Amino acid sequence: MIKKASFLALVSCAVFSASCYAGQYAQALGDCVYDNLSREDKNVMTQWAFVTLGKTDAAKQITVIPESKNKQVNKEAKKRMTRLMTEACAREAANVALHESKSGLQDAAAQLGIRLAKEQLKDKTDEALANLLNPGTANVLRGAEVLKGFFKKPQ
Repeated sequence: MIKKASFLALVSCAVFSASCYAGQYAQALGDCVYDNLSREDKNVMTQWAFVTLGKTDAAKQITVIPESKNKQVNKEAKKRMTRLMTEACAREAANVALHESKSGLQDAAAQLGIRLAKEQLKDKTDEALANLLNPGTANVLRGAEVLKGFFKKPQ
C-alpha cells in the first residue's frame, strides 16, 4: 500500500513538471492500459468514456446523465486506472510523470477513450455509413481531389 501511495505521489508531483516529449509517453500509457484491461475493466472504462463525453454540449442535446451516475462511474474508473497504473503500466505511468506535463495523463486518457470507442463502433456503425464509400461516392471523391489541385493558387 505504501508503494502505491509513494508512486501516486511521484506521479502527482511530476505531472506538473515541464513537458519534454509531449505525446509519446502518454500514448504508450494509454496503449498499455488498454492492452491490460479485462472484459469488466473495458466495460467500466467504456462507461467512463461515455459519461465523460456526456458532459459536452453536443451530448447534452441528446441525453443528460444523472450526476449520481457520473460520480459512480468516475469512482469505479479511477479505482481501475489506479490499479493499472501502479501495476501493469507502472513504467509507462512513471514516464508520463517524469517527461510530460499535466496534459500527459489527459492525453493518455484520450488515447484510451479513442481505442475503446473504436472497438465499440466497429460493428455498430449506422447503416447510413455502410454505403458511404460505394463506387459512385468513391468516384466523386476522386473527382474532388483532382479539382482541388486545379483551383489551388500557384506559389
